[in-house]
Amino acid sequence: MRRCKAKAIGIFAGILVLSLTGCAGSPEKSVVREKNMDKMLEEAEKEEDTKSFKQVKEEVKQYESYKTKIQDKNLKVTVDVDAKVEIPDVAQLSIYRVGQQEIGQKFLDTVRNALTPGLVYYNGSKHDIRTKSEIGKEIKEMERLKAGVKDQSGETEYEESEYEEILADLKKEYKKAPDKVTLTDFPTDNKIQEIRKQHEANPGDSFLDWMYELHGDGKFFYGVSDGKDGNYHCLFMQNSADYGNCIRYSSNRNGYEARMYHASVEDDLDNILPIKDGKEPDFSQKKAGQVIDDGTAAQCVDNEPLTISEEEAQRKADAVMEQTGLLDYAIFDKGMYAQTLETEKDMADTAVRYRKIYRFLYLRQLDGVLVDNRAGFKMTDGWQGKNYVKKMWGSEAVVVAVNDSGIVGFHYLSPLQIKETLVGQSRIKSFQEIKETFEQMVVIKNTAKEVDEIEGAKVLVKVSDVRLVYTRISEKDSFDTGLIVPVWNFEGSIVDAYGEETKGTVLSINAIDGTVIDYRLGY
Repeated sequence: MRRCKAKAIGIFAGILVLSLTGCAGSPEKSVVREKNMDKMLEEAEKEEDTKSFKQVKEEVKQYESYKTKIQDKNLKVTVDVDAKVEIPDVAQLSIYRVGQQEIGQKFLDTVRNALTPGLVYYNGSKHDIRTKSEIGKEIKEMERLKAGVKDQSGETEYEESEYEEILADLKKEYKKAPDKVTLTDFPTDNKIQEIRKQHEANPGDSFLDWMYELHGDGKFFYGVSDGKDGNYHCLFMQNSADYGNCIRYSSNRNGYEARMYHASVEDDLDNILPIKDGKEPDFSQKKAGQVIDDGTAAQCVDNEPLTISEEEAQRKADAVMEQTGLLDYAIFDKGMYAQTLETEKDMADTAVRYRKIYRFLYLRQLDGVLVDNRAGFKMTDGWQGKNYVKKMWGSEAVVVAVNDSGIVGFHYLSPLQIKETLVGQSRIKSFQEIKETFEQMVVIKNTAKEVDEIEGAKVLVKVSDVRLVYTRISEKDSFDTGLIVPVWNFEGSIVDAYGEETKGTVLSINAIDGTVIDYRLGY
């Protein structure tokens, strides 16, 4: 794969927000319940200690405005709750077993025709082949840096032996590299390919070597346009047992998107910063156009304007969702963002350029209930017996980016497949009991006790919304399946002991058994 210099700015806040809770302590009165999946399913069906969904809907009517203030001087936490309590207007809540949905040829064709009707795609892996000229330039740069190690005349990234190893690999690559690659010599048939077969048929292809190493028996499609219409289109999809399934599309007037085929499904469209009240984004704590830490300036490109209204942009995004048949999804979040460009030029340079977009985040609605598993990322990374296992399962979402050019980004991430209904009409805890659990655990989870070295350290928690939704949790002894269960999300913001504010889910409580969801563990 291409070697690129580090960008001057890191990855920004992503679409998928992790739980905001901090370190846990020991409550005076324990409200921590054992997490037992079998027991939870039993509680979902029994009447003792639980209520019907209909009963809880009636109970919640008295909490149209839930207000309270909690102060714990010992743990240095203040919690201010002034929240609406929202419960879905449905007849019942259920529990489902789910898995990852593979992306098929029919859906890929639907997406391609909806986004780029009639466009000819060429083999993206051929576009990624490096020529002798490109590799030669890198050899010269490595030789220059290696010389700097010997005479200590400048800063270097590697030791001399490491430079020698890199140079040896580059020289081998140089011998096999073509003088020129003509992309239009390699049109695709728009079909999903088996990675193993393509790898065997194309020995020495660095892209396919990389794909095979990561995804093995997975499947993929990777196509790029010729750019003659002034837009550089990329369309990529993968079905991977280890890294998840997705479709990614990008259109850019400044070059091909360099990150289209990165392995993790969780990282999509995370190179963004919100634009609030028309103000320019704040890069590295400094405004766009000002000098960033390394001396470069962040600048908005002038060939991708954003003059359309958010309403018009949403109509375009909604139309694509309808054209692709994704009718069971609703907008969860939207707004104007600055998206840093990650074309090949930008990845190989320290300059930071960005374009303005409207970003629309869609989440699934199951039986009319939002499935908010933004923090449902699941990963195993370690030895299992004699085998080393690294697998990821991202959070389901659809993200659409729009500017004056139209749809410039479409990401369909970790689609879910409903395998079976485990409990048709789930019983749940009363909101009074959930509220009591929240009021104790929100303090414990956000204690500032461990940062006594900070004078006046304290944590401020604000809760503005309380919602009953679905989320995905891990299932016992199974990586490939999960459970969709009802949870209460307490949403707002946390200002930690260092004064840093983070917005999102403050605490999430399982509505069936009253346990606190730990998104780092997945249940």
